[in-house]
Amino acid sequence: MAERRTLPSSWSAHLKVESQAWVAGGQITPEQRTAILALYPEEPGAERDRLILILSILGALLVGTGVILFFAANWPRLGSGLKVASILTAVLAAYGSGYYLQFIKGSFPRVGAALLFLGALFYGAGIWLVGQIFHLSGEATGFLLWGLGALPVAWVVRSRPILWLSGLTLTIWTVQAQDSYRSWNLAFPFLLILSVVPLARQLKDRWAEAGALLVTFLWLALNMGHLRVPGDSALLLVAQAAVLYGVGALLEGLSSASGRRSTPAGPYLGVGATLTLFGLYLLTMKLGAEAAPSLFAQGYPGVAAGLILLVAGGAAAWSYWRSGEKGRLLPLISAVALIGATALSPSLSLLPRLIGFNLLLFALEIGLITWGVARRTALLVNIALVGFVVHLITRYFDLFWGAIDRSLFFVLGGLLLIGGGFLLERNRRRWTERGGDDRAA
Repeated sequence: MAERRTLPSSWSAHLKVESQAWVAGGQITPEQRTAILALYPEEPGAERDRLILILSILGALLVGTGVILFFAANWPRLGSGLKVASILTAVLAAYGSGYYLQFIKGSFPRVGAALLFLGALFYGAGIWLVGQIFHLSGEATGFLLWGLGALPVAWVVRSRPILWLSGLTLTIWTVQAQDSYRSWNLAFPFLLILSVVPLARQLKDRWAEAGALLVTFLWLALNMGHLRVPGDSALLLVAQAAVLYGVGALLEGLSSASGRRSTPAGPYLGVGATLTLFGLYLLTMKLGAEAAPSLFAQGYPGVAAGLILLVAGGAAAWSYWRSGEKGRLLPLISAVALIGATALSPSLSLLPRLIGFNLLLFALEIGLITWGVARRTALLVNIALVGFVVHLITRYFDLFWGAIDRSLFFVLGGLLLIGGGFLLERNRRRWTERGGDDRAA
């Protein structure tokens, strides 16, 4: 008997439309179409359940805001013991009722999930209320306690909203902690990589996993300020780190897309392409002094960061090489070229660096578009198209702003944008008609 598999609703809708065209074209019979659709049933009530969850979470936010405002208005009239008891009661009531409805009774799972999220909100509000009661300071520490308290709950109840809440609060904590204490805050990336990313993968939340990957790079970029590089030269260090990080993520995504790894390819392809394009784009700018600083010449922190990125990229490259995918040699050579050029960028004078990295950036944009079209991966095509347009407009302003009459400048720029939009739209439509989708998800 044929195995029944469940597809996302977008796939199911696309399959229904495509299969109708197959019947009309004579490729399959109506009976065969019915049999094919039976292999990929839609998840029953998926849209309705999603709406219930959204409405319940919005209701939880409103209830939470109302309760917090009520306590804030009557806070001076309450004693310390009653204040702490009220906070604990609100948190335990929300968690208890949510857990009962979702897991014990089981008949109201969406409402139960919303109440669990409400409990996480009450817990966070309680941290600041307790701090106010006992005159404790440390706003960054409050976000840390909130994130650390919500994360185990997200693991136990498998809640996406609570996972996002814990990731957000931990991110706010690391931004504030680094700004206040000027420390590297090494605990933050370990929390993301060892806790947030695995749970996001179990929940099949690609956006959460991609967000964790991007926030990890944000943490690294923020720490470039600790390396004491003067002026906007620090952006060149960020650019080097972005290329190293991005190439490693891209190779991991390619390995996953080839079937070598069980990890979802979409987050790594998206984050890798975005960061690699971003890093190369910064290296095409006239930033800093004539000689760019090197990430590997910034003492122990810079060398450690660079080596970790290189090792991670090397592991991803080895996994991709072992995948056996046809044509894998070209992406690997390109990745090595990008890493080598980035490592050598500090030794280049300004003009060769600008010319070389502009050529590399255009080559990468075209390569990502070509690979995305060949693999029908809309994510890469869209990211590369946006990068290409931004790159082209930037160079247009750089090269022609002071060279031609202002009116002619804007006329030519408008014609360039209209023509480019026409070509991109035409090619995108052709590709979509051929069945383009995001198969790397």
